[in-house]
Amino acid sequence: MNKHSFISTATTFVQLRGSDTVLLLIKPIAYQYMTDFPETGIPLMGGGTSRGYKTAIDGTTDIGMVSSAMNAELAKWASKQNIKIETTAIAFDALSVFVHPSKLLANLTLAQLQEIYTGQIQDWKYLGLPEGPIQVYTQTPNSGSFETWRTVVMRGKDSSTLKAKVMNGVDIVSSVINDPNGIGFTSPLNLLGLLGKRVRLLAIDDALPTPETIFDSAYPIRRTLSLITAHKKNSATQAFIDYCLAVDKGQAIIKKLGLVPAVLR
Repeated sequence: MNKHSFISTATTFVQLRGSDTVLLLIKPIAYQYMTDFPETGIPLMGGGTSRGYKTAIDGTTDIGMVSSAMNAELAKWASKQNIKIETTAIAFDALSVFVHPSKLLANLTLAQLQEIYTGQIQDWKYLGLPEGPIQVYTQTPNSGSFETWRTVVMRGKDSSTLKAKVMNGVDIVSSVINDPNGIGFTSPLNLLGLLGKRVRLLAIDDALPTPETIFDSAYPIRRTLSLITAHKKNSATQAFIDYCLAVDKGQAIIKKLGLVPAVLR
């Protein structure tokens, strides 16, 4: 278990499960929280947004981490149990679209992106580039990233072209680095560091995903990163949520990561 999971002197624990994207920003917040309050441990586990909703609803976690709205199946399940979800937005981010650096492409429209991912556009020549088959990379269906992508880009369609390769966001970045015909999407958190410098980031509808364009919704593939609870919160759970929302604590860490804080000064 890594240093972000618990501190040995802890006597109280607040468990979080769910979105792998939210996990990336919660890790440094949780580590700082455990440094400030060593009596509290923060066990963390990813597994996708669906897991965040499921474990919050069934009570096997204190806080669920989610990066998209609840899907219809989970909403129906929660409704049958008369469980109401309380959602706390902690940050905004976007799904960045990128290609191999050899592709001299700067911008796509949302309509073009949908046509690429549904297989209507299958060759780069139809986008004004040298001929070559487009290799689509997409994310796993249980991820919040896919749910946002399905809603905004695919306009409700449940699947991409059958030629798409399905994997997680970090692996998509690595694959496109090594595939001159590849195109993929992921959270900006997965593009930090050297990996992000080895792909070409695309503008969508003439907007690159920057803090400014994400905040004002000029960049269209935007989403809210949230913490959810489905049962009565104890004082330790509420204290950690409050810490995530504090402008000089959790929100400052979120800003340092390059995301857009949900709470402004």
